[in-house]
Amino acid sequence: MVRTWTEVRMVRVIPRLCRGCGLCERECPVDAITVRDGVARIDGDRCVRCGLCVRVCPFDALLMGRAYAQEGEERVELLGGPPDVRVRVIEERCVGCQACSSSCPFDALFGNKGSPPELDEERCVGCLECVRVCPARAIKPVGEER
Repeated sequence: MVRTWTEVRMVRVIPRLCRGCGLCERECPVDAITVRDGVARIDGDRCVRCGLCVRVCPFDALLMGRAYAQEGEERVELLGGPPDVRVRVIEERCVGCQACSSSCPFDALFGNKGSPPELDEERCVGCLECVRVCPARAIKPVGEER
């Protein structure tokens, strides 16, 4: 039997290390983190897995990793830090809808409808939200995930 694993980047909170200071909550660009009862909680539907919360936590209570799941099995591999990945726009494929610009929580992509977006590489953190929403598959990851 061939095993097929589904890989998903994820951020997890270690409740016993979290002090509820709120630094991660304030840093999150998409408001995916709330602190309740003294512990940070991550809304997995809103989180874009950019890793900024991991970087700012002074208590190492947030971890970024890859989760691999298959029927009844799961394993987690911790990453050494946020992924070292950025994106590039394949202009020939782009339909100019600007879905990527609208979805980027860091405003790293911008432009006008009907034209390919411009990328501000200084602002891009490699969260890959733009790749996920692009209907034309005109944005590709470049670099390596650790």
